Amino acid sequence: MLTQQELVERMREWAVRVTPQRLAIAEVVLNSQDHPTVQQIYERVRDHFPSMTLATIYSTLGVLQKSGLIQELPFQRQSRYEPNMEPHVNLVCIECENVIDADTSSDVHDMVVSLRNSVTERSDFEVGWQRVDFYGLCPRCSAAKRRGELAEV
Repeated sequence: MLTQQELVERMREWAVRVTPQRLAIAEVVLNSQDHPTVQQIYERVRDHFPSMTLATIYSTLGVLQKSGLIQELPFQRQSRYEPNMEPHVNLVCIECENVIDADTSSDVHDMVVSLRNSVTERSDFEVGWQRVDFYGLCPRCSAAKRRGELAEV
């Protein structure tokens, strides 16, 4: 978890103008483990900023993304926002649609980097970033399926 001071410093490093609203949005996204949607971000900041609009959230997310602090993860139904800019693997639940980072060792990180480097070298394509997703059922949805609460996947 980043402190507010660390968030302010990171935002200033990337020349992002710091306002209380932007700081609150950055704090929610950069300290999240669940890759929040715009609606989730809105719900998490509206108690402190009741007059905040979705337009402010979209605008701030755009600034944070252009600054390289976060990455948008587009999905079919809605986008989620990625605070972890290091090469890693996301686990995507096909039932509840939650997205979490896989708890992996440095060898998985190295494999993702190696794959990116190999693609770059063999394709002459300049890779800006990569996304590696594994789809399945999270532990909660898997348990519900075993209890017969979910349809077959």
